Amino acid sequence: MSVALRFPIFRAHVPAHPRTPVPSYPRTLVRAFLFTLVPLVLLCQERPRYFYHGDPYGSESLFNPISVIVNGGCDSFQQLERSSAFGDIPWRNGSTSVWRSITSPLPVISDFGWNRFLRQEVFPGSLKMEELQWVPNYGLHVLGGGMVSRKLTEWYDAHGYPVPAVFGAVTSMAAEYFNEVVENGVNIYPNEDCIPDLLIFQPLGIVLFSFDGVAEYFSSTLSLNDWSQPAAISFAPLAFRNAGQNFVMKYALTESRSTSLFVHFGNFVIGGLSFRRGAQDAISLGVGQASTGVRSLPWQNGVPSNTINTGMMAGVYYDRRNSLLGSVVYSEAYNQRLRVNVYPGIIECGGASPGLFLTVTGGGGYTAGFTLSMLPLGLSFHTPAP
Repeated sequence: MSVALRFPIFRAHVPAHPRTPVPSYPRTLVRAFLFTLVPLVLLCQERPRYFYHGDPYGSESLFNPISVIVNGGCDSFQQLERSSAFGDIPWRNGSTSVWRSITSPLPVISDFGWNRFLRQEVFPGSLKMEELQWVPNYGLHVLGGGMVSRKLTEWYDAHGYPVPAVFGAVTSMAAEYFNEVVENGVNIYPNEDCIPDLLIFQPLGIVLFSFDGVAEYFSSTLSLNDWSQPAAISFAPLAFRNAGQNFVMKYALTESRSTSLFVHFGNFVIGGLSFRRGAQDAISLGVGQASTGVRSLPWQNGVPSNTINTGMMAGVYYDRRNSLLGSVVYSEAYNQRLRVNVYPGIIECGGASPGLFLTVTGGGGYTAGFTLSMLPLGLSFHTPAP
């Protein structure tokens, strides 16, 4: 029986059918999330800060809950050829698909195929490009999402919020939910892709990085940090611009840490070398592969799945204390062919230090704008491709 029967208002891809009752799990989902928060409250109060240091420059100065939600939620606009205008985001349909899928996950997984689900999404069961969904699940959600949740916890703690671990976890999950709504698109359908992200890997990362030993290892030994884009908004129409949640890791090759292996990753992977200059600054260079778009795979029992197309990407980066100060990145991705980001801390103007950015698309459109540490998001203007 098609899973479409279990989602009676699915449209566009699936014809209407009589409603068939199925079990629903919203209460179980809420209880599981609340249970997850208990160890966070116990483990993350008055703990050392490993990722958030409050530096008034670079990507660190632009890190805040709003920028995390926008960068995480709008991350897929780096590869999707869709409008990022606020009014064009399919809030209702996307949220309907995602919520129904994560509150009734077992029927969706069953029709998708348990073996296929476990092989592609949960365990490293395949090295085929169309079956590598487990790679971003571990890299972006366990490592990236877990680190961001811990860094948010430290941000809330630094700014005097009560139960900062709870605020950090909720903000992290909100950003991921926003991301799944955007990725879902305009259709209402049984969305298998969001289930492992929201129900398995993001919560796993949150719990994992709540332990000081894990946070210390990834902070000190692997220099894991958030190097997200300086997200901004534009007007006429109101839209999110220049958003993208990206991460960095460095592994020292010498005892002096003068040279390190370097990995910059998000919906791309760039690898290379990082060279220390002085006590705190570093220049990094790398090449790699970027996601250039989403390709739909054949439906199975009424449940779709996606994979990605890839292209070349290369970048040069300048950071201070692992807080990104500037970068120039070229990619074969259509939406962000060339990205130039200058973060606060480089330019001084009237006692302030603004950041500047320019993004050029493959069709010749561009987005330009500025950011300030005192603003949760930057301001920009956008000219579409001819």
